[in-house]
Amino acid sequence: MPNFDMFTPTPTRPRCATYVRRVPGLSATTTFAAQDSFLGTTITSLQQQHTTTFTLYNLYSPGRPDPVAAILPTIDLSTDCLLMGNLNTHHMWWQGPLPPSARTSPASHTITNWLTENNFHLHNKIATPTHHPRNRGQPSTIDLCLSRGRTTQLVLTLAIDHDTTSDHSSLTSTLFLPSNAAPQKAQHCWCKTDWGSFIFHIQAARMDLSNLQGTEDTLHAITNITHLIHEATNHAIPMKDPRRQEAPWWNQNLTLAKRAVKRAERQACREPNDTNRKDRQYKQHKWSMMVHNAKTAYRIQQLQAASSQTIWKTIYHHNTHHKPIPPLNGKTTFRGKYDALCNALFPPVNATPRT
Repeated sequence: MPNFDMFTPTPTRPRCATYVRRVPGLSATTTFAAQDSFLGTTITSLQQQHTTTFTLYNLYSPGRPDPVAAILPTIDLSTDCLLMGNLNTHHMWWQGPLPPSARTSPASHTITNWLTENNFHLHNKIATPTHHPRNRGQPSTIDLCLSRGRTTQLVLTLAIDHDTTSDHSSLTSTLFLPSNAAPQKAQHCWCKTDWGSFIFHIQAARMDLSNLQGTEDTLHAITNITHLIHEATNHAIPMKDPRRQEAPWWNQNLTLAKRAVKRAERQACREPNDTNRKDRQYKQHKWSMMVHNAKTAYRIQQLQAASSQTIWKTIYHHNTHHKPIPPLNGKTTFRGKYDALCNALFPPVNATPRT
């Protein structure tokens, strides 16, 4: 994948992989690797003079819980870490009440005891299935997200998307990490390309490539062609304003909820009955509440991470809805504005008796 660094426990045929985006201030290194299914990557974020370091443990227990139960005690565990993966472990901690026919293996108890002893916090919603067997078996919860230390406070949301091509749901954990906003660059509007102008610009150069002699001439011609294509592109393709950045409080849960709202709206338009209208209203209300909660959670995280130099700026942007009343009739004081409003809304009554 371009613009990502890939980390694997083994160079050939790994069963798990961690991708870290190449952005300024973000670095990663492998600190734990075992067999082909267990990986620990320490990630450091240095943004706005604030350093955040945690270890992401990416674990896959092949087929049953025994492999991960055997490997967990050998990990030199970091104080701040995030543990995610398919542990193939059934337990009522994350699956809720198990059916009478289900049995919890000794390896499952070993795993839960290790997680409890190391003060891990579970982010999965209990009894939300993540594995949907294609043989019509009972859905179960085996894909987990846990954290400990200060990393727990960084986790804003955990989104579980069942609409995948796999028999496992995807888990997306959103963490709060301070970031330096990169300057936005103008982009080419490719859909408005003037191809006639592009071709004319290329042909007008009258570049002759028939008498190339040796490697040096070839490389020189390639450089000239590249510059010519760039010039023709800038001449024939207009620029557009940079794409609006995503709101900092946005998360994957909101993306999934917004998709559900759009599907419900389309369904209500195609079949305008009471059931579809109620479903649309319910999902729109749920979406509104999720947006409100996401904004609140992000604001709390900002305030907790603010310093004495940034606290006032944070509060100022938070109170954007409290705008002062502009001058009224040239009056800027509270009393002057009050008098102006009273005279406009409640003019004095003419007390002169009628004749």
